[in-house]
Amino acid sequence: MTQATSYRALQARFQPLFEQIGAGAVEREQHRELAFEAVNLLRGAGFSALRVPQLHGGAGISLPVLFALLIDLAEADSNLPQILRAHFGFVEGRLSSRDAASQDYWFAKVAAGQLWGAAMAERSDSSTNSVSLHTAENGWRLNGEKYYCTGTIYADWVAAVAMHDSDFVSVVVAVDAPGVTREDDWDGFGQRLSGSGTTRFDNVEVPPTHVLRRFKPGELRAESYLSSFYQLFHLATLAGIARAALRDATAFVQGRT
Repeated sequence: MTQATSYRALQARFQPLFEQIGAGAVEREQHRELAFEAVNLLRGAGFSALRVPQLHGGAGISLPVLFALLIDLAEADSNLPQILRAHFGFVEGRLSSRDAASQDYWFAKVAAGQLWGAAMAERSDSSTNSVSLHTAENGWRLNGEKYYCTGTIYADWVAAVAMHDSDFVSVVVAVDAPGVTREDDWDGFGQRLSGSGTTRFDNVEVPPTHVLRRFKPGELRAESYLSSFYQLFHLATLAGIARAALRDATAFVQGRT
């Protein structure tokens, strides 16, 4: 099956769902109603597992097909790709890790419909980290606070970056783990339903299997292409917004002639 054929088949499958999501987009935005129902529709339809290999229960689609579908979704409601950006980034990171045991463990959860949010960005520069990781009996403990935790309010898991000694460490914790608090305090002007608020970690237990990797600040990493992935994700969202603007402007003008 070619990429074009794959996209057309998936577009036909998901377009009714996108239209259903789009029908409520304006009302959700006007009333600041978080998009839990729309997110659950997408995860229930397997959208969140599209990049997971078929061997692990996903669709195993290519990146061009994913970005084409994200444009369609963003045209319906641009909050949704933003909500799912960290989730797809987590999947992409596992794909690039080539760690078979880690892939088996995490992809099973993605294929089951579980979602990831992020707790990585800082309010200031990227060389600092307000979250710390320290050793404890039977594993690790996570403490600190992150803002810009996009998608976390909708997620089952949080992918966080913490500081241990002079290294950054990537970890994953469950959102319902003792000590994890999520705040719906995002008050940005755009995409107000993305759940990009605060996540706090108060002595949260992190099992050894949930510590993914360690790296130095500024270190070139194997998954460094993820920076480009995240930018393309944004561009797909912007392309969908532009299509929606063209659609709405055309309908407005046609209604006045």
